[in-house]
Amino acid sequence: MAIISKKSKTDGVRYLVRVRDPLGKWFPSQTFNRKVDAERYERELLLKRDRGGSAASSELREMTLADYWKRWSAECRSRVGEGWRTTQNRNASKYVLPYLGNRKLREIKSSDIGLFMGAMEKYKLSPQSIMHLYNLLHKMFEDAVEYYEFVELNPVKKRFRPQIHRVEREFLSPADSWKLLEVSKDHFAGMAIWVALLSGLRPGEIQALRWSAIDFDRSQILIRATFNKKVGKIQDHPKQKDWGRAPMPKVLSDFLKDRSKGKRADDFVCPNDEGGMLSYESFVRQVLPRLCAQAGVKRVTPHELRHSCTELYVQVGASAEDLRRLLNHKSLSATIRYMHRTDERLQGIASQIVSPKNELPPEPEVPSIRHLKLVR
Repeated sequence: MAIISKKSKTDGVRYLVRVRDPLGKWFPSQTFNRKVDAERYERELLLKRDRGGSAASSELREMTLADYWKRWSAECRSRVGEGWRTTQNRNASKYVLPYLGNRKLREIKSSDIGLFMGAMEKYKLSPQSIMHLYNLLHKMFEDAVEYYEFVELNPVKKRFRPQIHRVEREFLSPADSWKLLEVSKDHFAGMAIWVALLSGLRPGEIQALRWSAIDFDRSQILIRATFNKKVGKIQDHPKQKDWGRAPMPKVLSDFLKDRSKGKRADDFVCPNDEGGMLSYESFVRQVLPRLCAQAGVKRVTPHELRHSCTELYVQVGASAEDLRRLLNHKSLSATIRYMHRTDERLQGIASQIVSPKNELPPEPEVPSIRHLKLVR
């Protein structure tokens, strides 16, 4: 507690009163012109504290998680993408609010979060879906502690974080990738397959790619937009928020250059059979499986074409940092999942370990002690 005197050129000396409640929170501070008024207000706060009074307003004491969600979702998601905002809204309305929405925010304990996470597992949600719920609750309560100071501690503990065992995605070997490239080159979806396998763009980036983003002079693709499936529209920035670029191998540059004649700058590079934007659903369910079968390679998804792209680059010596830049990742931790462990590559490396053709030079003769001289 404290009464702090401050001098002001206009108001003279003023007195600021600050007192903490039993939980360490500050009661509403006030400033007075007279010291006697400041001392009276201080006594009132001290009496309230001694009787167990809280600094929390009546609104905060009665605030439910549903009330807090309305405020948090409106004020604390300016940096969240539209797709993620849609997912958070769905998870909150379908799972979090029906289970915890009527509970008072300040009364929710770690045990309540544990019961909620256990209930979500009984719904047979995937580990990834449960992880989204955990992340949403953790962020909400983190802001309740750090930003709003509504609660003292975050009840969403790390021990509630679900364990996700990552399964390595399927991918094509370089030889199979070239088979698929050859089979698809005259198909309308061949453009998407060539761009995915040789430049590693994400499916949404391929759907939104226009000819104005193809830089033949510098042999690169400018990644300026992506199609967001969650909201059903093209957004003017890719997944990593800022614009990116991807290299175009000469074989891809030549392939696209032959097909760029007569195209307008705003035409789609990888259109459907009618010239409009390629549909992800028809591509993944019908077109791509059919072309994989024709090429005699295993069935892969559009995203797994991106995984297959890294195999082509690793084959010619690309490092982890090269792949990070190719895939436009923020950090190497995401890129590592695209560096696949293959027996063929390991066997190839092992085959290069051979004994030297020439015999090793004879070991130098160790002089006897009689030949050694002491150096002072």
